[in-house]
Amino acid sequence: MWARGPSWGDRGRSVATMEATPTTETTKQVVIERDVPEPAIAGLVEFVNRYYFPPKMKFIEALSYRKTESGDGFELFWRLKPVGPEQARPLPVALRISKAAIELDFPGLDPNDMSLESVVARTVDEIEAVVFSYFQNIKTTSLYFVIGATEEHSEAPDQRSPMSNAVKRVFAGNTTSLFLSFTLLSFALYFIIGVYTVFLLISVQLVALVISDKIVYRLGSVRPNAERPLVTIASVRSNPETLKAVSQHGKKILSKIRDEIARNATVASSAAANEELKGTVIGALLRHGIIASGSEITVKTRNVYRIVQEVSEKFSRQTPKITVANAIVSNASATGISSSRSTVMITAGSLEDLSDEELEAVIGHELGHVKGHDPVILFAATSFEFLGRFFLWFPLLLYLGIFYFVLAFGAIFLIGKFLETRADTKSAVMLGNPGALASALTKIGFRQLYREKYNPGTKLFDWFRFDPHPPIYFRIARLSRYSEKQKSVGHTLLISIRDIIVGFFSALFSA
Repeated sequence: MWARGPSWGDRGRSVATMEATPTTETTKQVVIERDVPEPAIAGLVEFVNRYYFPPKMKFIEALSYRKTESGDGFELFWRLKPVGPEQARPLPVALRISKAAIELDFPGLDPNDMSLESVVARTVDEIEAVVFSYFQNIKTTSLYFVIGATEEHSEAPDQRSPMSNAVKRVFAGNTTSLFLSFTLLSFALYFIIGVYTVFLLISVQLVALVISDKIVYRLGSVRPNAERPLVTIASVRSNPETLKAVSQHGKKILSKIRDEIARNATVASSAAANEELKGTVIGALLRHGIIASGSEITVKTRNVYRIVQEVSEKFSRQTPKITVANAIVSNASATGISSSRSTVMITAGSLEDLSDEELEAVIGHELGHVKGHDPVILFAATSFEFLGRFFLWFPLLLYLGIFYFVLAFGAIFLIGKFLETRADTKSAVMLGNPGALASALTKIGFRQLYREKYNPGTKLFDWFRFDPHPPIYFRIARLSRYSEKQKSVGHTLLISIRDIIVGFFSALFSA
């Protein structure tokens, strides 16, 4: 079940309980992650031993640590020393890492015993942070190939230029970055064409808004549709030889490898196809001086079009165009002025990291932006600021100077926070699975969540960041209030504005 606890705010986490029997003792068990890639198991054990235990040794009973190998995984066991009134007795902890799941057990702890709840929560948070950090490190040092069937052949991503990556960042999210980019551009243009800058930028901004779906669609590497719905992600875990070869040859060698895979690879839709794809990748790497084995390659195929189509049906909207970006971060974005003129961009990291339910929830959030016409709202807000700056309150601009732009940018980002919160609400209510969105947010923002819980000042600081997204702890806690059976709420924008205001002042008074 989805259990809500104090760890990192309220977020989805699978909790199981083993009841006491004559041969077993009551145990509290937390499932941190399911379906672990086999090549990652041994490395994760080493990573935990290196980065979790050394800083914690003063809190662990001497000689209590042991590591045992069983079946397809490992078990690490240790006992935490009693520390003050919140932990009056030793606390046994067992971390099991296998292909099936990463599980954290507290043998002998009654799940109904709340006396050690804070210690248990912190232990779970610390282990979860280490686990997520490990998988993040793997991603940043791995080679990714995104393969989608086309009419002629499979397509692997080409090497994007810095300009393409910049455009991708500008059009990502709820397009706040796009409009703020035009604001920055207005500084330079004003000294050239004066007040005509306003009309020029509003016109260009309007054109960019109207064709934003086409721009984003072209930025992706693979474009699934109803006839070709599958996308395959092949990730090659880097060994020292791989890292050395890539560091020596850089983007040039990767571009050649991608071109070769583009000519020869096919979408892997079966176990046999998986092995064939691994062979294709190994051959392409070997021909460019990189040695890899099948055990270092993970292949995952997702029916991306079906997932987006099902979410669109629940939103009573036409299925948008879909494009997949070869980026390791777990993210998605949507842009467009209507459901018939919209594009959803999904990253390779999302396809690898998120379950179907989590991916549906994230896509639901993005379609919430389209359904709410958020890009149009931001266009109206920034256009109003442009016009007001030059024709209504220009003396205020001269008086405040740079501080005016701090206020103006802050106002635009505040509107962005309102819209992001509304998109969360629409996803939770329309799909009826708020826990899935909370779980996805946990994976995407685990580092920020950890800081927000154990560094109290961070909660307040995150509200002042120039970021259209509210703090993740706030979003997850808010999602926990929605029932899976809740089919509608009141005015979603007004509710979101209210919740943002309440959340900010709650952080302010608790700092």
